[in-house]
Amino acid sequence: MPLFEFTVITKSLSKADLIKTLTRAGNVLLEKGAVIEKVESLGHRDLPYKKIAKQTGDSVYASNYFLFHAHMSSPARLEAKTILRNDLDTVHVEAVLTPTEKPEFECNLEEILKPPAERESVQKLREKQRLCHFTRQLIYKKTEKEWKAIPKSYPIAPPRD
Repeated sequence: MPLFEFTVITKSLSKADLIKTLTRAGNVLLEKGAVIEKVESLGHRDLPYKKIAKQTGDSVYASNYFLFHAHMSSPARLEAKTILRNDLDTVHVEAVLTPTEKPEFECNLEEILKPPAERESVQKLREKQRLCHFTRQLIYKKTEKEWKAIPKSYPIAPPRD
């Protein structure tokens, strides 16, 4: 069964009402045959735009965001989504398919353990390295400053007879 991410946005509710709303949402998912993997709270946030509460018709500007990660079939997802959308305490419900394929991991420990001068990535960087005029000027000034900072000893001429 594919993994779906249900975004449930509720009205601004008290803690007790919020718990009841989330348990109702979780029970709807479980009744439709979902296996809930994780429930995340994204906190109380401002909505990107004004929403209208279903029962009262009041404007809702801030709400609670929750994510339900659940494995379920596609027809069951549609049924659960319609039931959750009709709930009076929810402002918005959306279900998105989450990709479960993990990219293949390639171990490159041998390459990492090499000294930097011998690594292919560093050699490619050196080949493509270009110095602009400004960078060359900075390097020149820095080396010139270091050269001037070195004390110089002048040879003493032999005395004249």
